[in-house]
Amino acid sequence: MTPADIAGAELVVQATPVGMAGAGAPAGLAFDPGLVHGGQVVADLVYHPLVTPLLAAAAERGATTVGGLGMLVHQAALAIERWTGRQAPVEQMWAAARSATGAA
Repeated sequence: MTPADIAGAELVVQATPVGMAGAGAPAGLAFDPGLVHGGQVVADLVYHPLVTPLLAAAAERGATTVGGLGMLVHQAALAIERWTGRQAPVEQMWAAARSATGAA
């Protein structure tokens, strides 16, 4: 991936743990957030913290941001469904995830 790839993308997905507290790259960023701009969707799959340094920087630059909590909930729902053969209680799972993380 090059800086031009990031700047030219409609969707930028950060799928590493660098946004987590103490998880690697300086300031919790894997690339220069100045490459992100309005009109892009920026997703960070980290869910702790809910707003990572990348998401904060992307929001400041006018990008639409998506955190990782939804992916956590829906991955867990799929696992429950595969393990039990029953439909997962996704709304209850969302409520529990929000409660546990302090999400609104």
